[in-house]
Amino acid sequence: MARSLYKLSRELYGHTGDVRDLAVAADGSLASASRDKTGIFWRFEEGNYIQNVVMKGHSNFVSSVCIINPNHKYPKGCIITGSNDSHIFIYNPGETEPVHKIKAHENTVCALQTSNFDKESFLSSSWDVTAKLWNLNNLENPQITFAGHAAAVWCVSDLANGYIVTGAADKIVNVYLRNGVIVHKLKGHTDCVRDIAVINENEFLTCANDAIIKRWIAATGDCLGDFYGHSNYIYSMSALYGGNLVVSSGEDKTIRVWLKGEIDQTITLPAQSVWCVKLLPNEDIACGSSDGILRIFTTDSKRYADSETIQKFEESVAYTEQTQDFGDLKTNDLPDSSSLHQPGKKDGEIKLVKEDTNVKAYSWSQKELKWNLVGDVMGGNSSNSGKQLFNGIEYDYIFSVDIQDGIPPLKLPYNNGQDPWLVAQKFIDDNSLSQLYLEQVANFIIKNSKVAPVVNSKQYDDPYTGTSRHIPNSLAQTVHQPVDSSMVKPLSASLNPSTYIPLTTFLKLEQANVTAIHEKLKEFNLKQQSEGQSVLEDKLESVIKLALNENQEIIEAETINTLMTLLRWPDSFVFPILDIARLAVLQATVTDKLCTDEFFHLLERHLSKDAIAANQMLTFRLFANMFVHDVGERLCLRYKNELLKFIPDLTSPANKNTQIAVSTYILNLVVSLTKRNDVTGKTQVLNTICNCFTFFKEAEAIFRIFVGLGTLLKKSVADERAQLVNILLESEYVLSTLKRVSDGLEPNLQNKLVCVSKDIINLIF
Repeated sequence: MARSLYKLSRELYGHTGDVRDLAVAADGSLASASRDKTGIFWRFEEGNYIQNVVMKGHSNFVSSVCIINPNHKYPKGCIITGSNDSHIFIYNPGETEPVHKIKAHENTVCALQTSNFDKESFLSSSWDVTAKLWNLNNLENPQITFAGHAAAVWCVSDLANGYIVTGAADKIVNVYLRNGVIVHKLKGHTDCVRDIAVINENEFLTCANDAIIKRWIAATGDCLGDFYGHSNYIYSMSALYGGNLVVSSGEDKTIRVWLKGEIDQTITLPAQSVWCVKLLPNEDIACGSSDGILRIFTTDSKRYADSETIQKFEESVAYTEQTQDFGDLKTNDLPDSSSLHQPGKKDGEIKLVKEDTNVKAYSWSQKELKWNLVGDVMGGNSSNSGKQLFNGIEYDYIFSVDIQDGIPPLKLPYNNGQDPWLVAQKFIDDNSLSQLYLEQVANFIIKNSKVAPVVNSKQYDDPYTGTSRHIPNSLAQTVHQPVDSSMVKPLSASLNPSTYIPLTTFLKLEQANVTAIHEKLKEFNLKQQSEGQSVLEDKLESVIKLALNENQEIIEAETINTLMTLLRWPDSFVFPILDIARLAVLQATVTDKLCTDEFFHLLERHLSKDAIAANQMLTFRLFANMFVHDVGERLCLRYKNELLKFIPDLTSPANKNTQIAVSTYILNLVVSLTKRNDVTGKTQVLNTICNCFTFFKEAEAIFRIFVGLGTLLKKSVADERAQLVNILLESEYVLSTLKRVSDGLEPNLQNKLVCVSKDIINLIF
């Protein structure tokens, strides 16, 4: 009998940052670790997961977690967490504060693993290139330290036959005896080794950033085979004993289900990074991802989520896939739909197909033996267009970069449509190069790629410094397709830090791929014909023109009415309309007619707790832009109470674009309130800013919140400032965050964040 497909069982909300690791107890209960600096214990009772307690205490990201099942010393078991603060904490299940704190490593504790050797031991590994074996009966010092790696040890595991296995950023897998002696150094992966899954007493699997899974024999060091399926970094694996059922997850938004070494199913999630995946005792799958949500998938129809929840999940996945940017697409080279009669070569294989004037992406399901529609392609590159393979991923270019004489050239992969500065920064980080190489590497990419995403210099800012980038003259005049709307220009200022605050002008979120929005709107309009909600083509075109920001002197009332009609479309179809409205309100003539109470109430539904995350993000972009003209500004001020109350309940606060949209809205609201000297409004927005400190992780969003806070303080007279400072003094978290940032103690800091935080501290004290 064929195995049933995994489907969504439930979604668990509780974290406000990426869920980086999961651990499973013998009874099916879960413990999760997050970038929000907490762990959560989810007790499994009568078929449901209950958020039993939030485990606090770490001062930085919680990166790893494991569960010790009940034993004579810990009759209820215990939960162990590791963090970027270099500490290991031990908690009693159900308790908020740790019972033990161990300063075990010099750097981030990357992984924790229970030991097969006895019920009271656990393993830890760290960026300090060591792994350690601990015993709960003696936490003063580790029993054994396992050394031998040249870079961060990302994973560690204990085999029943007594071997300890580690994987590291040096691309090597080490096999140790229990006394710390290295038996084998296994070389085979071409990038950082991220996780280990034990499948029997002598065999284990490893996965890596090279998108490959390898099967090894511990005793001999032999590799039994490679398994391909993922298209990007593989972060996590879990296996049933024997290895017949394995699950893996990674940076390609998917969980892959493997049966007897073959992919049986690909589960796509609406989040870019699926950081961790675990098989539960009942063979359900639990995973944590970059959107801060834990999800459970099951093959048991009795445990499937209700149809409405599954539909919303599938719509979120479809939206994520539909809005992918594939770069410049040569549609004439693509096959038509008849090519779908040919079976795929592997599960999850993507095929781009030309259907009339559209391009659609299909994914091959090895389980169902058919091509399933993924979504529409907004510009793209066919996988059959002569790309080169590097670390298991296809690229348009694989450059060889000479950094230093006598050292082999480094490989730099690049795809048309990528931001060369972001690629250059990743190249520098991956190869531990000096930051001084950033401009040189970025300009090398621009010069040597045939199609570079060059736009006017006003839009082409360095995301790491906030300053304008140098563009070679030969390319600076080239015009290419519009920038994708997900790209947001960083807020910048002169080199004098004091000019960051106070901010006195409104920010605009104006970059967009109008062509892609236009095509999506036309497609959705056709689909609405059967519902009686479509509009005539000429009316549709008049709405599209609103997005071009051509400062039309006369806007027909009929065009505004058409836009309002389109805003009443079902939630899963309305996102291109929200994008058009977001651009349209940058024109005063549009704002004067559009920004009414009726308009606000049409948008309000997209800010509710259960709204589609993409619609939430686009709506906050729209409200941010409404401040630019007087009528829109007055509407935002009239409904500021309603808008501010929505922010703590956003469904995807960990999403980069949502954070930037919300922070831009808040910053523009601050500018407006300080112009009017609205003391009550200032207090309201300050409380919201303090709340945002707890869940904003994106550097540019944090910077905008900092600028908003600094502007509030600097533009207030003495008595008002004292009132605002008193609110801040009641928030230890905000103050400690500002202090850490100003002292340069937070990871991945931008210089402008340090400058503004220092200015804010001076204003407070």
